[in-house]
Amino acid sequence: MSLAPRTPDIKSNLAINNGTFGTLLSAASLGSIVMLLIGGQIIHTIGAKKGLRIGSSIIALSFIILAHTRSPLIFLIANICAGAGISIYHIASSGHTLHRQDEVGKIIIPKLHGSWAIGAMSTSAIAFLISDFASIAWHLTTLMVFNWLVTQYCVTKLAITFPPKSDADDAYQLTSIRQFKFKINWLLSIGFFCSSILEFTIADWATLFGKEELGMGASVATLSYLFYLVGLIIGRFSIGWALNHQSEQFWIKTGGLVGGLGFASALIISTAIVDLNKNLAFIIAFSGFFIAGLGSSAMAPMFFSIAGRLSDGRNALAVAQLSFINTFAIYIAKTTLAWVAQLTSITVALMFTGLIMSLLIYFGKVGSNQRV
Repeated sequence: MSLAPRTPDIKSNLAINNGTFGTLLSAASLGSIVMLLIGGQIIHTIGAKKGLRIGSSIIALSFIILAHTRSPLIFLIANICAGAGISIYHIASSGHTLHRQDEVGKIIIPKLHGSWAIGAMSTSAIAFLISDFASIAWHLTTLMVFNWLVTQYCVTKLAITFPPKSDADDAYQLTSIRQFKFKINWLLSIGFFCSSILEFTIADWATLFGKEELGMGASVATLSYLFYLVGLIIGRFSIGWALNHQSEQFWIKTGGLVGGLGFASALIISTAIVDLNKNLAFIIAFSGFFIAGLGSSAMAPMFFSIAGRLSDGRNALAVAQLSFINTFAIYIAKTTLAWVAQLTSITVALMFTGLIMSLLIYFGKVGSNQRV
């Protein structure tokens, strides 16, 4: 997520328009799709521990290249590799996390999603502080080297939690496309797409929206993404409490409606009044991103939990199926929205994502209507 606050710098390095830029960003999904098909067998063979080490190494190297290159072709190749690295890391970590969750008998996933959001917010905060005087090359290189070293240390410390043999974790391994073909839950998959599209598009366009649509400075523009992450963190660490008071179904529908329509409304209002009152427009835009983060915060943990519940204990297979369909759908949507942004505006593209998220008022019925 370190690229999200620095997208204007990347676009400037590549000297391309919004449509081409968005298409290049979407290319990471191609690497993800391939790895989601074959990553299960890889992790089954080498184990989750080696998968985490390899995935984190690919991510670090790819992102360092992305931060330095001025060639769209090299950016395309490196971004596809980055997507593959992220997916193999996701498969290894998600499968192992579900395994550990079953072992310890406690809900871990929402807290891990919250921890991810804290990391992303920290990254965004750093970008806010340094983007005016530190180049993206120095910023990303330093961050990736530090992150890689910390990851290797953490994997080493977690070594005792990994099964001694890969076949000891058979129930949690991800399998091939042959098993995907017959076991897709379309209501769940479409609902997950509607719930996650906002998260992916905001990562790509939030900072550019602030800079190009509202005329914010480089540092101030990063606050759009930062406010989104603040909402994400608050929601993800509150989901346990929230589910004690209302059902999954209620929170999915409410989050989709309030987050999606609230976000779209804030963008329309902020761009409409920016010439009249710039400060008020900024506040409304930041509020919209915060509402979007709050609305989408619990979606990924809840949908993965629903998928696991519906898969008769084959947790990682459920993660693979849901992730595969979603990654493919996100790739198509992000590429399409990139050219919507090029032909119309970033505001219109982001507004569409908010409207898509609001469809959860229907697809939210996939969740349980019982309180936890």
